[in-house]
Amino acid sequence: MNAPNRTPAGATDVVKFHLSLNVADLPRSLTFYTALFGTEPVKVYADYAKFELTDPPLILSLKPQRATKGGPLNHFGLRLKTVEELNEVRRRLEALGCRCSRQDDVRCCYAHQTKFWVADPDETLLEVYVLHADHDRWGEGRKLALMMPPLKALGFFGSIRRFLSKPFRRPAVTETNGSATAPLPPAEERVETPNGSACRVGGPTADEPR
Repeated sequence: MNAPNRTPAGATDVVKFHLSLNVADLPRSLTFYTALFGTEPVKVYADYAKFELTDPPLILSLKPQRATKGGPLNHFGLRLKTVEELNEVRRRLEALGCRCSRQDDVRCCYAHQTKFWVADPDETLLEVYVLHADHDRWGEGRKLALMMPPLKALGFFGSIRRFLSKPFRRPAVTETNGSATAPLPPAEERVETPNGSACRVGGPTADEPR
């Protein structure tokens, strides 16, 4: 899938929520979200992809790693227009006693940003940032150093809990034949295909043989 790998002109003039998801199969997820949003992604790399929506105002990024690493949600965030706005949000959170881990003038995730990381009371990781420019490489400097601020925001025990949150979950077992299957959503939320099966985009699920 071809993409311009650039943030659209004027996109940073609007405050948008940002959501990042771990996905087991990046091409399959790109197919699904392209159909869902009715628009192509603005960035596609082997290790990263991003949708930039105006309606609703949303930035969705996809990272190809199994959802069992901390669940399907990698982090969510808020992109602001100015560093002044960013600092004001950080001051409000720090006044509540939150641990904000700063990354000033950093280049990571194919972008040049100023940002901070913070965990909410349920240890969901948030990224609050200002985008200065696009960047042609994933990051600059040591990868471990780029990964440390989010871990500092979670704290030592929060990072351990995130790492151990779901890797040992057992699959659901059906009543009829005892075979392991992935649980289905409630009937009212289920989308049926013409052959009566739950909606699936291309190929096996993450837990099925490939």
